[in-house]
Amino acid sequence: MTKVNITQASKLAKISRSTLYNKYIKTGIVSIEIVDDKKLIDISELMRVFNTLQLDNQIIHNNTPNYIVNTDNKNKIITMLEAQLAEAKKREEWLKQQLDKTTNLLENKPKLNRKKFLGIF
Repeated sequence: MTKVNITQASKLAKISRSTLYNKYIKTGIVSIEIVDDKKLIDISELMRVFNTLQLDNQIIHNNTPNYIVNTDNKNKIITMLEAQLAEAKKREEWLKQQLDKTTNLLENKPKLNRKKFLGIF
């Protein structure tokens, strides 16, 4: 019993069939599989979304953590991202200075006195 139909899935999740279909399946939160023109949902998919299922007066809990946090790695990542942000801010400041220099050069550019060639210009 790894895959169930929508009616069975709604009973396991303790929600109405229409709510399961409209709120979870149509929006893509719960994925379905079509086998022989029947829409089936894997029980693991229900566990992922609802964390708790009720099967014949037996409540099944999903005790698997969504993610594992290693604080040491987390601090290293934060430090690395802060360094990258500081470098990006330096680059942005340098680019602003270059833009200002270019703008000043273009605004203060002296007009050239061009000579007429064959009476044109």
